[in-house]
Amino acid sequence: MKQTDSVIFVLRAIEHAGIDYMVGGSVAYMNYAIPRATKDFDLVIQIHEPEFTAFLKTVESVFDLDPQIYVESLTGTKRYILQHRKTAFDVELFIKSEDPHHLLMWSRKSLRRLVFCNYEAWVPTAEDMIIQKLRWGRPQDQVDVDNMITIQSPNLDWSYIETWCNQHGTRPLLEQIRASIPPMD
Repeated sequence: MKQTDSVIFVLRAIEHAGIDYMVGGSVAYMNYAIPRATKDFDLVIQIHEPEFTAFLKTVESVFDLDPQIYVESLTGTKRYILQHRKTAFDVELFIKSEDPHHLLMWSRKSLRRLVFCNYEAWVPTAEDMIIQKLRWGRPQDQVDVDNMITIQSPNLDWSYIETWCNQHGTRPLLEQIRASIPPMD
C-alpha cells in the first residue's frame, strides 16, 4: 500500500466511524507550501467510544496500535501511534486537547482537497499551521514556516499570527524567519 493509499484508507475509516478530525503535520503543510517527503501522517481526533474502537477494528488489517500512549511535552497532548504492518509509514493520532490555541485552530479548520493524495479532508488554516510549527520550533518546522510565509504571505492574517506568537513567546522566532525572507518584487 502506497503512502497516499494509506492516508485515504485511514481518512475513510475515521469518517466511517463518525470521528471528528483534522489533518495535521506535513500532509496538511503541503496544501500551503512546496510538497515534501513525509514518513508519517498526523491526525488530530476528537475521541469518543464506541467510535474509536470501531475505527481501530477497521484499520487493524493494515495497522497495529502501539500500546503506549505518548504525551507531547509542549502542550500535554496525548497521542496514539498506528504502525503500518508492511512499511515504516506511521499514523499519529493526536487527541484534541483543551489548549486554547488548539481549540481555536479546531474551530477554524476547513474542508479542502489534500494536495498529497487528492482527497477532501479537514485541515487547519495556514496561519494556525505557522503558529503551531513556531511553537514546536524544530529545525524542519522552521523551514516549513519559512516556506509557508514565502508562498502564503499576501494571504495571511498577520494580526492573528502575531497575537498567538506573542502569547506563546515565539514572536522573536517569527520575526527572525520573516527577516530572512527576501522581499517579493
